[in-house]
Amino acid sequence: MQAIELETTISPEGGILLPPDCQAFYGRHARMILLLDDDPSTVVLSTPDRAQRQAALRQALLAVAQAGTFAHIDDASAWQREARVDRVLPGRED
Repeated sequence: MQAIELETTISPEGGILLPPDCQAFYGRHARMILLLDDDPSTVVLSTPDRAQRQAALRQALLAVAQAGTFAHIDDASAWQREARVDRVLPGRED
């Protein structure tokens, strides 16, 4: 078992961002002990609820559609394959 100490911020969605030098650990099982600051200024006081996030996303998608941003794309699947940059996932090398 390895022990690694680092400082990070837990996202409002509950994600923990690991620094780039920890990429070798992606996909591995980990046991965590969280030591949280008692300073209330470091606490995220509120996060948008699901309905607010959905409304904001709906509004953003409507704006994109009205602007005709992707109107030039005939085959969405082909466009996505061309635009996507795949990376090797840890533990899934061929």
